[in-house]
Amino acid sequence: MDIRHLTVFVAVAQDLSFTRAAERLLLAQSAVSTTVRELERDLGVELFDRSHRQIRLTHSGDELLARSLEIIDRMRQIREVMASPGSGLRGTVTMGLMTAVTVVDVPGLLGRFHAANPEVTVQLRAAGLGSAGLVTQLDHGQIDLALLAAVDRLPATLRGEVVASSPFVLVVPESHHLAGQGSVSLAEIDGEGFIDVPLGYGSRRITDDAFARSGTTRRVLMEVAEIGTAAEYVLHGLGLALLPEFAARNAPGVALLHPVEHIPPFEVWFAVPCRRPPRRAAAALIELMRKELLPEGS
Repeated sequence: MDIRHLTVFVAVAQDLSFTRAAERLLLAQSAVSTTVRELERDLGVELFDRSHRQIRLTHSGDELLARSLEIIDRMRQIREVMASPGSGLRGTVTMGLMTAVTVVDVPGLLGRFHAANPEVTVQLRAAGLGSAGLVTQLDHGQIDLALLAAVDRLPATLRGEVVASSPFVLVVPESHHLAGQGSVSLAEIDGEGFIDVPLGYGSRRITDDAFARSGTTRRVLMEVAEIGTAAEYVLHGLGLALLPEFAARNAPGVALLHPVEHIPPFEVWFAVPCRRPPRRAAAALIELMRKELLPEGS
C-alpha cells in the first residue's frame, strides 16, 4: 500500500463511481479498478459494496476514507512547505458556498485574502443539493470549508459558528389581497400554492417546520434551483413564497409581509470538519473569516 493506492481509493470513495474517479484522475477505468482491488487484497477487507447499482462504502471503507484523507492532507502540507521554504503561503483552498446567498460578502472577503496571500489558489464549489450537499462534501474531504445553512446546529461531524442571519418574509404579488398588510399569520394563507427550493436546502426545512408547527398546509407548486429567483416567479402569479428577506429585498412587483408566528431566521454557518485538521492555506482563510465575520471574543 502506498500513497497512490490511497489517492485512487479516495477519488472513488468521494465520487462513488469508478468511471468518474478515472476521469478526475486522468486514468483508465481498468487501472482505477485494479488499484482498488490491490488495496483490498493488501488490507484483507472489502472497501466497497458492489452488490447495488451504485457502489457504496463498507464500514471498513468508511474507516479507511477518514484516515486516508488525513494522510493525503499531511502529504499536501509537506509539499506546500517544501515547495518554497521560508517564502509566502502557497497551496489550494476549496470552499463550498450557496451561490445565491448574499448576506456574506464572499467576493470582498476573498479579495482581501488574495491580497494577503497572492500565491494561494481558491477553488469555489457550489451547493449541488443545498446545504445537505455541502455537508456531504465536507465529510468526504471534497472541500476544506463551507458557508452553509443549518437549522439549530451543525451536524456532529462539523464545527463552526453562525456568521450571518436573515429573517423570513412572506412574498406575495402586489395585486394579492394581503399585500397591504404589514404582517400575516400562516392561517391566513392556509392551502395556498407556494414556490420553494428543493428538500435538502436549509430554508426549505425551516419553512416546512413553520407550517407543520402552525397546523397549516401548503402546496409547493414549483421548486426552483436558486433561492434568489423565487420572488420572480411570485411576481408572475405562480405562487407565494416564504423566503429569507435578503432573497426578496429588491424584487420588483411584490410585497414583503412579516409572519406573525415565530419563524427562526435563516442562518449562515461557517463550517469545517471536526476530524480533519486544515491545511496551511485553508487555516489562513479560516483565520481571516473568524476575524472578519465573528464578533470579538467568539
